[in-house]
Amino acid sequence: MSCSTKSEVCCPISCAGLDLFPKQLILVKRCTPIRNICDGATEAVVFTAADTPSLQLPKGIISVVNTSTNCTMDVTVTDMSGANTYTLLPQSSVTVEVNELSSVTVICTGPNPADFCTGTFEADLQYTVLK
Repeated sequence: MSCSTKSEVCCPISCAGLDLFPKQLILVKRCTPIRNICDGATEAVVFTAADTPSLQLPKGIISVVNTSTNCTMDVTVTDMSGANTYTLLPQSSVTVEVNELSSVTVICTGPNPADFCTGTFEADLQYTVLK
């Protein structure tokens, strides 16, 4: 039987050419090392979605781990709730649930401005794209 007949056996949605799933969910897992000078001024961008339409900005969970022994990290997370800054002491971490994540930046401060802070940025994100 072909779709040209008006039978209930034939799927009328497929015959009409409609796409039942116009969106696709994309999952992203990311782990990025952080290494930034501890001068209190140099900003390291660890995540950005600068050219992404706001309807496609990701949501999920991110974690930042400060593995430094002397440097403090100021982590700024910008999402739909605005820019929120978290201060991470050496050997500590923060986990944040985000919605419409647009950027994550890090500024490190330490007793010796020539030292480097180290750590990791980990993200488990999802976003939707239109087909």
